[in-house]
Amino acid sequence: MSRPVGIEIFYWLDSWHDDQSSVFHKAAEAGFEGVEMSFVAGTDVKVNRIARTASSLGLGVLCSTGLTPSMDISSPDADVRASGIYHLKWCLDQAASLGSPILGGVTYAPWMGFPQGDLAGHRERSAQSLHTVAEHAASVGVDLCLEVLNRFESYMFNTVSDCLAFIETIGHDSVKVELDTFHMNMEEEDLAAAVRQAAGQIGHVQVAANNRRAPQYGHIDWAGFAQALDDVGYDRWVVFETFPNSGVQTGRDTYAWRDLSQDLDADAAGAAAFIREYLA
Repeated sequence: MSRPVGIEIFYWLDSWHDDQSSVFHKAAEAGFEGVEMSFVAGTDVKVNRIARTASSLGLGVLCSTGLTPSMDISSPDADVRASGIYHLKWCLDQAASLGSPILGGVTYAPWMGFPQGDLAGHRERSAQSLHTVAEHAASVGVDLCLEVLNRFESYMFNTVSDCLAFIETIGHDSVKVELDTFHMNMEEEDLAAAVRQAAGQIGHVQVAANNRRAPQYGHIDWAGFAQALDDVGYDRWVVFETFPNSGVQTGRDTYAWRDLSQDLDADAAGAAAFIREYLA
């Protein structure tokens, strides 16, 4: 089975508001077939420039996003939920225009948002909001993916099993699970078993080592993980994601208190080769 190989483009960027297309050439030079970009900067993202640059380099584009507290689709405030739903629909439209098969990321609540009190109510409102968003996703032909995060970054769900149960409450086929081995390594008893449990419902896969370095460094059982992907017939993208620079916003915001690479370009090329050999 052959799976295309990509990289999350903030790997090379200092700020969430940087021009993401400015480093697409680095992804191509490292041997990746695609780039995962993000709408975390909202409408500041230069979609037309991204499309032109990716096309000129022969790169596929995958899209992700996140929600701020003012766009929290789990909020008790109907206006706040409406703002989040609007943002996700806008992102889906942009993803469709870029040819991305998915809109991934933390699409269900603000990242690092931990409300007090009634968590069940937040989950219920998020699921209701996501059903509305999923109907729009189906209309534009883009799957809405829910990234499963570890317990220190989200309360909504932390295991594939809990994410699948959450998706069942949403009740729409356009909603898929997004796997990330960095988070899975903390929360799953068996990464391969978790993959198999999600058979037919995996929309996107991100990989990094257990220490969030490039996948060639660390102790994850990649052979077992790859076999599980084969067993469930997963043939979509495998994307390397980390934020390695401890001295800049993207690294500090994601708790990289030490540099995770001494040579970004060399490690990226190594990751592309490793993923292609062992996971793609």
